[in-house]
Amino acid sequence: MADTPDFLERADSISKNWTGEGIDHGQVVERFHLYSLEKRAEALDAFDSELRTADTSNLRRYSKLVALRRDMDHVHHNLRKVGR
Repeated sequence: MADTPDFLERADSISKNWTGEGIDHGQVVERFHLYSLEKRAEALDAFDSELRTADTSNLRRYSKLVALRRDMDHVHHNLRKVGR
């Protein structure tokens, strides 16, 4: 059975195909503010559903995903405060 790639692996793969370079945690969060309110909410909901079914056997990878989700949520709430 093949492992399905998580959010960070998919984002890295898409970035490599598009620009030739990978993407890291900071760049994902940095670009997240470019999304509209609806797209940010959809992305956070999709991320939450992925975290519910995520493989927790690799705790390092899981902690990176949780940290990314927390940072994305922080950006989303700050943008909502200023009306974006």
